[in-house]
Amino acid sequence: MKNQKQKHYFATIKEQQGEYEHTTKYLFKTASDPFKYADKVSETWYGDEESELTDNGHRHNGEIISRTDEVKEIPASHFAILKKYLSVL
Repeated sequence: MKNQKQKHYFATIKEQQGEYEHTTKYLFKTASDPFKYADKVSETWYGDEESELTDNGHRHNGEIISRTDEVKEIPASHFAILKKYLSVL
């Protein structure tokens, strides 16, 4: 298999804690499936602890739900600028 070139992505995670919802934006690079990568980030959002998969996302500690909300491929030039302002995971 050829070495695949990594592509650049912008993604968001939605967290639901009771009636409150939060959105976190981040960047990442991968040569594999970007949706699987983003889902793994959502699954491990609160560390290495086990999360329970539900219809709404990954449940952490029985009360917090995190899920991948958006994944978009972006040009490398945009990634270079955005990484100054957003986390790269």
